[in-house]
Amino acid sequence: MKESQVREHLSKGWIRAIVTFEVVGKPAKHVEEALTAYLDNIKNDHRIIFMREEREEPLEHDDGMFSSFCEAEMLVKNLETITWLCINFSPASVEIIAPDEVAIKARDITNWMNDLLSKIHEIGTNYRSHKSANEHLSVAMNQLIQNAILLSLKTGTKTEINLEHDTGIMEEQLDPFLKHLAEKGKIVKNGQAYALPDGVTKLRISPTTTSTGIQHEEKKETKKKKR
Repeated sequence: MKESQVREHLSKGWIRAIVTFEVVGKPAKHVEEALTAYLDNIKNDHRIIFMREEREEPLEHDDGMFSSFCEAEMLVKNLETITWLCINFSPASVEIIAPDEVAIKARDITNWMNDLLSKIHEIGTNYRSHKSANEHLSVAMNQLIQNAILLSLKTGTKTEINLEHDTGIMEEQLDPFLKHLAEKGKIVKNGQAYALPDGVTKLRISPTTTSTGIQHEEKKETKKKKR
């Protein structure tokens, strides 16, 4: 793009910026392909004009992951579009080159702020939803592990190595569950081995679906059928 065309866009309210993007992953080929697809997606937006771009070959890190950068100089239609770019594509950095000052009408800044707030609320809602789902999953997984330990001990006294073999869970990961069950009196520790308390012939296996509401729905269905 010629400099005269750049000035023409700037006179119409466009913004000139240098935006840096980064993609991390593995293998290296995937990182390159992902960055290309990432940039192509942005280029398809009519509100953004790429003027130049400089890319780096994927660099391998100590953890085996690869990272690749792209520094792109572009013209962006307005501040709202830059906000959209930042929120949806999370660039590593943004540097405004021109103009030095941006005049914004009250109506435009109002729309921009409301769009920003809407996106923030959406992110907050998604975060709370995922957090709740993870908490439910954690509760269910913890109960599954406890149930697996109890079922294993039903066949007799077991060491941590025996329990690791029966449950498929590493000793160090089983340790906090064993301590918790022992504190609750559900199992007893004899030396280096664990067993069910004396006199226990039947196990009360805790349901793993309580926190997700599935069990509750099943109970309601059962009641309906009885009626």
